[in-house]
Amino acid sequence: MTTDALLFAVDIANIICSALFGARVLAMRPRSANTQLLALIVFNSMCHFVLSRYEYRVWIPAAYQFDLSGGASILNFFRNLTPGLFMFLCFRMFADTPRFPRWLLVLFLFEVCLEASWTVPGGAQASPIITRIVPGLLQGSFAASAIYWTFASWRVDLMETRRHARAIVAAVIGLNIIGSTLLLRVLIPMNSAANYQAHVVLVISNLLIVMFILIFLGDGDVEAPLGVAAGAPAESPAPVSVTSPEVATVLTQLGRLMETERVYQQPSLSVKELADLVGAPEYRLRKIIHEQLGYQNFNAFLHEYRIRDACQQLRDPKMQRIPILTIALSIGYQSINTFNRGFREILGMTPSAYRSLTEPPIPPGPKRISPKTS
Repeated sequence: MTTDALLFAVDIANIICSALFGARVLAMRPRSANTQLLALIVFNSMCHFVLSRYEYRVWIPAAYQFDLSGGASILNFFRNLTPGLFMFLCFRMFADTPRFPRWLLVLFLFEVCLEASWTVPGGAQASPIITRIVPGLLQGSFAASAIYWTFASWRVDLMETRRHARAIVAAVIGLNIIGSTLLLRVLIPMNSAANYQAHVVLVISNLLIVMFILIFLGDGDVEAPLGVAAGAPAESPAPVSVTSPEVATVLTQLGRLMETERVYQQPSLSVKELADLVGAPEYRLRKIIHEQLGYQNFNAFLHEYRIRDACQQLRDPKMQRIPILTIALSIGYQSINTFNRGFREILGMTPSAYRSLTEPPIPPGPKRISPKTS
């Protein structure tokens, strides 16, 4: 088999594996916005593999080209939406804040307008700054935002499957999206052998990633990260089930530390630090807090204790003159903005508005940690 035939087979394999993956995720959660978004991204990547057979026709023998004629511009439009859509997906899956930054939304809409205005190379002639460099830099900023949301809350994520998904997402962003946007559109001249060679490397790496997902990841590993959002508040915590003596010991220690010693008041308390205090491995404490108490995110677990404590102080007539910042610092927050955001997420109002109420409501407290052993 010649090199050209082998590379053609790699592109066909990418298209088939991408289609299989897209069908797989749609079958799991057809009505989920995250699943639909991922399926659209998969479709866009398939457009990329088809379009590359046309774009790099100078370097590809005629027998292995795709004659797209007027359809190339449509495929190019969908392909170039991938970094922006991936940014939205990472925000929905991993971000700790419920509100998407407006400035990024404006940049994405601007990039969509740019991509809709120009055709693929060989069409209408326009400045490379407008057709390649500016869109490429915008796509790079979208990929950077996706990387930020992927890593920012990694340590506080209590779902093991979603923590694994972050590593795969980081590989996809690093090898494919950033490579295809910055390398192929900005840094390497478009009509050069080096550009085609970089494209080949990225295509092969993409095939390896998709094959890994299809072969080694079970349906639960793929479905779980798509089914929840990191920043979404947990549903009412699951009731503590009958547990083994080992888990019961961890829960007993955890309850003492949170309810009696109030370790949540320590600034920047991490899962690892709490696990050391409990005397359990970090991975086990993550699993227990998630599965036994119903929390998806460690910050949400801390927020409920801290906000309950804050409300007690804000309702206390003796503390009416204590600044809200002082209260926030006393319960473990290091920023008034973080405190205000957490307060609004739980009570739907600011701390100052809560303090001004004649009869302020008592917030729903965290689930009492009282293990039931078998």
